[in-house]
Amino acid sequence: MHLGASFTLDDVTLLRISELAAQAGVPASTLRYYERIGLIEPVARGDNGYRMYDPRSLERLAFIGRAKRLGMSLDDVSTLVDVWFAGECEPLQEKLRAFVTGRIAELHAQIAEESAFERQMQRILVRLGEGGAASSDGRCRPDCGCDVDPLDLDSRPPPAGLVACSLDALETSPRVAAWREVLATALRAEWVGTRLTISFVRGSDIVGRLGGLCVAETSCCPFYSFDVAITAAAIVLTVDVPNDQEQTLAWLAALCPVAA
Repeated sequence: MHLGASFTLDDVTLLRISELAAQAGVPASTLRYYERIGLIEPVARGDNGYRMYDPRSLERLAFIGRAKRLGMSLDDVSTLVDVWFAGECEPLQEKLRAFVTGRIAELHAQIAEESAFERQMQRILVRLGEGGAASSDGRCRPDCGCDVDPLDLDSRPPPAGLVACSLDALETSPRVAAWREVLATALRAEWVGTRLTISFVRGSDIVGRLGGLCVAETSCCPFYSFDVAITAAAIVLTVDVPNDQEQTLAWLAALCPVAA
């Protein structure tokens, strides 16, 4: 081993941290931080005390970059990088599959929240238009809509006996199409009273897709209650509605090709 001017280690050319940073496109300060938390480590030090890294560090940094672009935190990355570096593909795939499935569910939830917020803004806009002009002295009136609060809109109970979806016609079609696509993969379904139970095969992205749809559905139809259970045999979705509202499950059950 010689760590003089040529910077070699058993015939492998080594890189100083500045060279590694330049080739990886990562600031040297970031590499120092990665080293402190154990994501990378130097293989040796030169005669002048410089940290020296082998070319595999570039591959390691490339993997870290890909993982971060998936939305992984550095804690997530630290659980995967050693598995990847050891060449253990199957456990790495399992961990990545679990993470990506969870991220899809999170993204669906975020989209549903943004859609719900947009609908709140639309309702506020309607209220502002309904209020009419201000009072004769130019001040706000109680019904002018200027003091409307999104929380007030969400907390107002529906009229007695009324259970309805807040989606408009343009929003309903894509929602039904999304449910139809997911439910087409169901193994079996049973509708009894106010409960619909649907089973799916394990080992797919169904959990993330179901999670996103359930969050979206409760945003527009808060009377629904969803539960997703993962058992040894299947993934099971249970849908509940209030008593005397079993008819609200009819459309969902009708989309299940295996409904009993």
